[in-house]
Amino acid sequence: MCVVALAWQVHPRWPLILIGNRDEFHARPAAPLAEWDDGSGIVAGRDLQAGGTWLGIHRPSGRAVVVTNVRGAMPDPAKESRGALVSDMLRGQGRFADPAAEDLPRFNAFNLFAVGDGARLLTNRPVPLIMPLEPGVHALANEPVDAPCPRAERLRLALEATIAAGAAPETLLDTLTAEDDPALFLRGDVYGTRASTLVAISAEGDVRMIERRYEKGGRPAGTTALEFRIG
Repeated sequence: MCVVALAWQVHPRWPLILIGNRDEFHARPAAPLAEWDDGSGIVAGRDLQAGGTWLGIHRPSGRAVVVTNVRGAMPDPAKESRGALVSDMLRGQGRFADPAAEDLPRFNAFNLFAVGDGARLLTNRPVPLIMPLEPGVHALANEPVDAPCPRAERLRLALEATIAAGAAPETLLDTLTAEDDPALFLRGDVYGTRASTLVAISAEGDVRMIERRYEKGGRPAGTTALEFRIG
């Protein structure tokens, strides 16, 4: 996910709303949103190259995690997989189920939202940081967290406006296809927006997940909509 916004404990019906676009090379294989068949309880799309995910929900616990990369440094293939970090945190098992700040340099540059008992921001740019989030609307993209990011701010304001208007969270999926400056949607043939994803969890534990997928040039490639209950 390259631009993502999180509404945490601000919507009267949906205390968690997560919305964002995943931008990636079209040649990198990925599986659509689904519950994984490995018994992990993870509901997510899946990166078939590294085996992890960029955004998901842990169905038994309701944990939600989403990651973006950070521009400005060449990836080091010897470092740990950011997608595997997300998977470990979702499951609550594995080497990085509950990472400490000293673990974060093991990964290529990233920003991450994690929501469970509370909400946290994790990043390793410009420095390793784990920070609790207050109730509110927050956003991340591919920039270090101390740098302005018009893309992230545009999505944050759109999510705020949707909540203030009392509109359904699904209306934001159309906002994610915006191409005017600053563009939320990248319509490239080699690299571009691969998926727009919405996650909404109600106070009662009902989950709504919608993933719209795109091919080269931004052509629609299918939609998955799931509804289930935490637990």
